[in-house]
Amino acid sequence: MRRLYRLSAKISRLLPARRAREGQARTSRRAPPAEAPTGTAALERAQGTLDQQQAVLKYVIANVPHAIFWKDRQGRFLGGNQNFLNDTNTKVLENLVGKTDADVWGSENAERFVSIDREVMAGGVPILDVEEPLLRPDGERRVLLTSKVPIRDERGEVTGILGIYADITERKRMEMELQKAKEAADAAACAKGEFLTVMSHELRTPLSLILGPIESLLSSRDEPLSPRVRADLELIQRSGRRLRRLVDDVLDHQKIEAGKMQLDWEAVDVGELVADMVEEARPAAERGGIDLSIHVDPELRTVPADRRKLEKIALNLLGNALKFTPPGGRVTVGLRALDGVFELSVEDTGPGIPEDRRHLLFQRFQQIDTSATRKHEGTGIGLSLAKELTVLMGGTVGVESEPGVGSRFFVRLPRAVDGLAARRAPCAPEPPRSRDGPGASEIPAPSCGLGGFEAPAPAAAGAPSAGADAEGPRVLVVEDNPDMRAYLADILSAGHEIVLATNGREALESIAEERPDVIVSDVMMPEMDGFELVRRLKGDPALRDIPVLLLTARASGAEAVGGLDVGADEYISKPFDPMELRARVRAAERLHRAYLDLAAKNRALAAALERLSETQQELLHAGKMAAIGTLVAGLSHEMNNPVSAILMNAQLLLRRHRKGHGLPDEAAILKALGTIERQANRCSDLVTALLEYARGKPIGRQPCDVQAALRRAVDLSVPRARERRVRLEADRTTPALPEVLVNTSQLESALLNVIGNALDASAHDTAVVVGARPLSRGDIRGVEIDVRDSGSGIRAEDLSRIFEPFFTTKPPGQGTGLGLSLTHRFIEEHHGSIRIESELGQGTTVRMWLPALQAQGAE
Repeated sequence: MRRLYRLSAKISRLLPARRAREGQARTSRRAPPAEAPTGTAALERAQGTLDQQQAVLKYVIANVPHAIFWKDRQGRFLGGNQNFLNDTNTKVLENLVGKTDADVWGSENAERFVSIDREVMAGGVPILDVEEPLLRPDGERRVLLTSKVPIRDERGEVTGILGIYADITERKRMEMELQKAKEAADAAACAKGEFLTVMSHELRTPLSLILGPIESLLSSRDEPLSPRVRADLELIQRSGRRLRRLVDDVLDHQKIEAGKMQLDWEAVDVGELVADMVEEARPAAERGGIDLSIHVDPELRTVPADRRKLEKIALNLLGNALKFTPPGGRVTVGLRALDGVFELSVEDTGPGIPEDRRHLLFQRFQQIDTSATRKHEGTGIGLSLAKELTVLMGGTVGVESEPGVGSRFFVRLPRAVDGLAARRAPCAPEPPRSRDGPGASEIPAPSCGLGGFEAPAPAAAGAPSAGADAEGPRVLVVEDNPDMRAYLADILSAGHEIVLATNGREALESIAEERPDVIVSDVMMPEMDGFELVRRLKGDPALRDIPVLLLTARASGAEAVGGLDVGADEYISKPFDPMELRARVRAAERLHRAYLDLAAKNRALAAALERLSETQQELLHAGKMAAIGTLVAGLSHEMNNPVSAILMNAQLLLRRHRKGHGLPDEAAILKALGTIERQANRCSDLVTALLEYARGKPIGRQPCDVQAALRRAVDLSVPRARERRVRLEADRTTPALPEVLVNTSQLESALLNVIGNALDASAHDTAVVVGARPLSRGDIRGVEIDVRDSGSGIRAEDLSRIFEPFFTTKPPGQGTGLGLSLTHRFIEEHHGSIRIESELGQGTTVRMWLPALQAQGAE
């Protein structure tokens, strides 16, 4: 739309220039005859320029593929091109000139258009690329992308506005559809990633049960294996290791895709690292009849890298070359130092890669040969992962290939050590790895940290089975997979008494019979998983000290954090190192014994704390009973006064009748009955107030005349005012008040509470004034009710608590402290407000504001 702005700005300059030159031409035609020759020539030149500019202006306006219009300062249209005339259905210019936006577009659209026009003309600054919704008379909704610029006269004053717009309705619709399609694609990708992650995690448990026992058998010296059995076991071992690497590759891809892959930088001797990997692959290359060699630049020494990821890159490149190189071929690994980077290259004499297929090499899950009869197996993950790990470490990958000659894959990574000092300690020495795999793609992945499961301890194979008479700490193994359960029992049986359970529920039953010293539990199990087992154990004070080690196939950091958050003492991912598992169990035993010793030394302190807690509970209970006693005392007093009055008047009438004096006169009877009625109503109101406060339920509302409610409240309060010898005055100047939507009984109760408090606070021969007036707050109409007294006032420290339930400033036994609390709740439930203005010795004013009926309806 920047082109539209430049075009509109040019037109806005031409329009006033055109009018100015027309005016000059008319003035020139009225010049004196003596100057006719000179004036005529200038007029002709001006007219020629004007005609030329007018022709350009007409051409631009007529042929630009957008709608153009211009208006005066009053918002009346002065003109527009044919696109605008067609769009507004005015067809010809005569039907447009002099009309406003309301005439052309309708009032619903006009207000928005006019507001932008005013902003442009008031500020004299263009407004560009504004998306304006438009509702056409036929109900169709469109979106216009509009730019508006001010039109100025020769003095620079703004005389109008010029606008240009394009209909982008279809574009907006396509953008919405693209957004929906993107969201659907993201959801599908997320579901795919979650599926791959879950499946990869689930494969770890059976892989542990394949690789662990096989490693134990191959490394055992107790029972020698026949050559045939050993060869079969080694084949199974290589296949299991390869499957584990594939699982790890899938997980790495998902981590990279989710942005969760992290780098562990350290100083790595890259020459030594790659040379060791080549030596490990040499037996496989020899069995395949391939000549494998390596050339290392002597200048290349230590470089900053993530060791595990660099190993994975080299393994994928080397395995790929060995897989595609035929017998009698050659594979050469090279390392050389370049400017600021080092290059790792793998060159082979394989079949080469056609140029039209090279773009597929580093794409995920892509194979060069996708036919059903392809010679080489694979998932298409290796090279893709190598590229992504290289990019993650700030490097680049590439390939050079010629069909029939061979290929050269290379990786270039930075070798500057500045800013990349080792961020963690080097990995522990690795156990020797097998070098007898059939191909480079089967080279075992290096072991470092917790992820290795390459060399289980030989003692595991010959460890005695768990039995009832086994000595040592009691270890509870909780695992639903029977093979894994038996394997764990075999690993931990030396020096431990092993107890088995298939899920968390069975584990709790076993713990109830006899406490274990350590629990080793799987996470994902039927009926009750490991997380829930930990929650229940750590939630039980009698069992929370038992250390729990969780084993899981989910190896992500988030899963480990989740396991530790629920209370697990250790979190170990599968596949695991059996030696490490035994070491962690022993460490858990030591920590548990230390905890028990500390607990024994602190029993006296725990008992003292328990006694202190009991004392605190007793004091809290005593405080609650004291508060209840105060409440009962106040309620008793409030109820006793009206009940006494009722009994006194009733007994007076009955006494006169029993003594034979007959009934008093009608006036005395009416007076006594009136007193009984008032006091009974007072009791009823008190009970109702307590029930309403306890239930807290909303009550039906109806339109209410505030003036009528005020009159009723004042009339009901008159007897109390006489008793207190206080004048109760209503403000007679109250103007007409709008209705409010309230529960009338609640409003009258609130007024009676406030007026009653004012009467109680007033001295003899003083006045309480009640008034009301209309009062708006912003755009919301409402009514404010004032109750003023000239009593002793309220202390500032009491004002902050005045609305608390059961808080009262009256002497003990003379109030319940519920009246203002109920009034405050009533006002807030009706979206109003209440405030109290008070000063000691000057009296108190209570102001209650309620929104009018229309304001509440609008809410």
